[in-house]
Amino acid sequence: MNSTHIYTDVKIFTKTITSNSSKSHKHNYFELIYVLEGKGVHMINKNYYDFSKGNLFLLTPEDVHNFEVTTRTTFCIIDFTESFFVENSKKKSEKADLSEFFKKLEYVFHNHHNARGSIIAGNDEKIYEVLINKLIDEEGINRQYKHIIAQNIVFLLLHLVARNIQENIIIHSQLNNPKNKIYEIITYIQQNIYEKDLIKMKPLAAHFNKSPDHLGRYFKRETGKTIKNYINDYKIELIKTRLKYSNLSISEIADELNFTDGSHLNKIFKKAYGKTAYQFKEDIDQIKG
Repeated sequence: MNSTHIYTDVKIFTKTITSNSSKSHKHNYFELIYVLEGKGVHMINKNYYDFSKGNLFLLTPEDVHNFEVTTRTTFCIIDFTESFFVENSKKKSEKADLSEFFKKLEYVFHNHHNARGSIIAGNDEKIYEVLINKLIDEEGINRQYKHIIAQNIVFLLLHLVARNIQENIIIHSQLNNPKNKIYEIITYIQQNIYEKDLIKMKPLAAHFNKSPDHLGRYFKRETGKTIKNYINDYKIELIKTRLKYSNLSISEIADELNFTDGSHLNKIFKKAYGKTAYQFKEDIDQIKG
């Protein structure tokens, strides 16, 4: 293998594999892996996916994976490091707003299991190719704003990934039950989880042309949860993600997710998870050393 390091904050690598296989391994953070050339089999959590030029894979810290190549294969790897989400005064002058960036990452990471194999779908192959190659080209220049340009390319890639995952969820749900709209409702809630006025019962029901009572009964029948319980459960997952992978304080997380304050967040978190968010954060910090 050989690799070329391109950036320090978002770690972007090109990596070439010429041997038959790589060792199974995990990563400390999240990765997007784009196939620049070559073909073979990608094993992810004991599932096997054929890959070739133009494929894109998303990996989370829980994923175990390796490649078995049949020809010389080169990847572009986008590694989302912890430092990417840590803001300081120096970074703020040259980086875009990471709050919106992180929100897009959250949707992708909490729904990535709905992508089977390569994420790219539909007619997006060419735009992914152009964006990835532009990202690599930025390494060869020394011009102002190169880092924010690179970051925004990655941001656009994540928007495309999120759309592909969303469409994949809806397509598969429609194939199984064409009249079932539950995944459209869930997707809408997830994508508007920070907009409290949009996910209140009345505006939510109006968006889907249903009465609040009808929507509530339909959602409970299809998911086994009330809409309120589903929203709280999803917020708990978002809190855990932010505690693990960002430097936001519990008060800041509470504010973004529309809790009254950190104490309110802790109460909800402990009821669902058995410990407070503060205790969960302390456990994470101890693991990190």
